[in-house]
Amino acid sequence: PVVTLYVQEMLGSRPDIATLGGVAYAATGLAGVLAVPILGKRGDTWGYKRVLMLSLAGAALFTLPQALPFGYIAFAAERFGLGLFVGGVLPAANALVGRLADPSRRGLVYGMTSSAYFLGNTLGPLCGGAVAATVGIQWVFAMTGSLIVLNLLWVWRKVPEVNA
Repeated sequence: PVVTLYVQEMLGSRPDIATLGGVAYAATGLAGVLAVPILGKRGDTWGYKRVLMLSLAGAALFTLPQALPFGYIAFAAERFGLGLFVGGVLPAANALVGRLADPSRRGLVYGMTSSAYFLGNTLGPLCGGAVAATVGIQWVFAMTGSLIVLNLLWVWRKVPEVNA
């Protein structure tokens, strides 16, 4: 929810600020639509843990620079780059969950992962808004990127690889 505000902070007050914010935000989704089928197929051949780690690394790589004011074009390009990778996180994670969960408890495990997903969709904007209000919008991207890196390290150390 801070993307349009950040664009306004970069460009100042303009009549097209909502459109420019929407374009920067939509760039992530567009890139995801293009990349997710490719990443999904790679999960079947490379392994889901590898694709998950690649997706997290790429997401961090494109999220962290968003905290730096390189300008609107760079920000929109970083959002697009983020979309190329962030879309691969959920399919790879779900594939791993499905293969690691005991078949008799798979429904419960998927229910819990869905709950965690929705909890993140609830707490993420609240926490991001609090961070933006207290220390500045750019810190939302710095903290998000840092959390992605921590998630990458956790996956690398704790999640076993399973055969596709």
